[in-house]
Amino acid sequence: MLTLLQKIYGSNEVDACRIFRELLISSTSELDVKTVFLGKNVRNWIQVDVSGLESKVVEAYLDKQFGVAPSFSDIHVPLVVKGKIVDSGRVGYGIYVDIGLSLESPLDVLVPLYKFRSHLIDGQKLSMRKIIDIFCLYDNLPLSIRLININEDKQQIWAEPSDSQIALFRRWLSIHLDRVLIFGAHHKQVRLALKKSRIQCYIAAIDTLGFLEYSLLCKPGTAAPGIIKTLGPYLPGIPLYAFSPKKAHSIISEQLPL
Repeated sequence: MLTLLQKIYGSNEVDACRIFRELLISSTSELDVKTVFLGKNVRNWIQVDVSGLESKVVEAYLDKQFGVAPSFSDIHVPLVVKGKIVDSGRVGYGIYVDIGLSLESPLDVLVPLYKFRSHLIDGQKLSMRKIIDIFCLYDNLPLSIRLININEDKQQIWAEPSDSQIALFRRWLSIHLDRVLIFGAHHKQVRLALKKSRIQCYIAAIDTLGFLEYSLLCKPGTAAPGIIKTLGPYLPGIPLYAFSPKKAHSIISEQLPL
């Protein structure tokens, strides 16, 4: 059994399960392999079973396409892994990231506040809450992190944003266009909601962040809050967040010394 680094959650889980099952079957139909979608575990990670002569090929494909959860014995320092933010804003000293580790009790990775400060805002003394607000570091945002310390005895792990994650956030800031982040809707839902709300003309691109996570890049002159207000009723129960480079630069510049 493989635990993939994609979660199923939200207000339309049944449909999301069906779509992922279809995706799994279509991508492995020409191989000598039996692939079974098992559903999700208690932390919402997708689980599949792969068997057959070409099972190793399929496992490698799934790892590349979706990521496969590591075991505790496989992780080391330094190591870049992917996960999803959990319990956003629960503590003020950092953000916890679920990387799919399966133990007797959940084990999440802590990215400390000072790491976000040093890597994302040039060391400025913004609170964790402010940084969450600027970069939309909310539950289920996919995050690429680099493990920097592991305490095996206490089963504690610390990390920092990876180079690719830092580059992504910097690119978002540099483009100077708003984004709407969607957590918990599959691609067909997003497309249908855009069509029904008649706001496709205000969206420059749909960027895939994960199986159920997307970023809508707004066209120049389009504000994310307006898009959220119009789109929200067509994605009931789905969290939508506004990423605003203008707001981010304003908050960060307030902290700069005169």
